[in-house]
Amino acid sequence: MMLNKEHNAAVMRLYAAIANQSQAMLNAAKEGDWDGLCAAEEHCSRLIHELQTIKEIKAVELDDRERTEHIGYLKKILADDAAIRNITEPRLRQLEEFLRAASNSQRLSNSYGSN
Repeated sequence: MMLNKEHNAAVMRLYAAIANQSQAMLNAAKEGDWDGLCAAEEHCSRLIHELQTIKEIKAVELDDRERTEHIGYLKKILADDAAIRNITEPRLRQLEEFLRAASNSQRLSNSYGSN
């Protein structure tokens, strides 16, 4: 029985760590710190992989308190993800437009040569 409690505690620590990284990602996005966002995203991916590995080893059976806490973490992670997308998607569209314009300019230059 103690092993299950330790297993659950490890799982809950990972959910907390993922939620913290989700917040770090959101903060970086708000600040326009794209390198920080990428670093936090990579760290979050490693935590998620670790969580998946633990859950593959043994099925997780959370008690009511853990389940409530788990749902809270998931809601926070999903809210952070939505907020991050609201910040990053317009920026990505700007970059796509910039790259499209640069590509068009390069094609024109290649077609007509530069003087």
